Amino acid sequence: MTGLKMCVMMLFHPIVVSEYIKKQRGNDSFRRTRWALVLGILALALGVSIFSIYFTHYPLASVSVRKANLVLECGKLFVPVLTWVLASYAMTTILDGATRMDEAMLYNALTLVPYVLFTVPFVLLSRLMDGGQASLYFVLTGGLIVWVVALMIIGIKEMNEYTIRKTLLVVLLTVFTMAVIWATVVLLFTISSQFVTMLREVYYEIIYRM
Repeated sequence: MTGLKMCVMMLFHPIVVSEYIKKQRGNDSFRRTRWALVLGILALALGVSIFSIYFTHYPLASVSVRKANLVLECGKLFVPVLTWVLASYAMTTILDGATRMDEAMLYNALTLVPYVLFTVPFVLLSRLMDGGQASLYFVLTGGLIVWVVALMIIGIKEMNEYTIRKTLLVVLLTVFTMAVIWATVVLLFTISSQFVTMLREVYYEIIYRM
């Protein structure tokens, strides 16, 4: 199964894709190409995200082009996905999961295929809409997010051969772990910022007294 076929199959048969990824475990040629596919999808997702920022019709845009911070907007796309991969892998490792890190990364990258394929048409469609049709546009874009999240949850179930009950447990633990990771990062950033500020004040105080 080629990378393109895997992308197409993810739209209609995500379970088949998960089974194929598991069957390729130990296949060195597949292992060498999977990271190229992951990076390619992430690059396309980044390009699509930037395109949506600059070309979504102004009345429907969630971010002003003049105030847009590309680093922040890219973080909004990649940070949740990468944190989900890390947290879900950690939980499945603890709870007798069968997925390897590279397999989880590949599958979750493939879940972005609906976002990559449909965001551009939706953005172009927004050029034909006005502010009164904002709810329709938000339903369309929100539907993409729901689709991607549903594919991620399916991946946890099928890649690890979990029951529905255990899948829901892992999802809840994954969301909790993601919150802990984000809170920890924010806390460390706050502490480091305060530490740097303190060092700067001490430095200026020493210079001033000298």
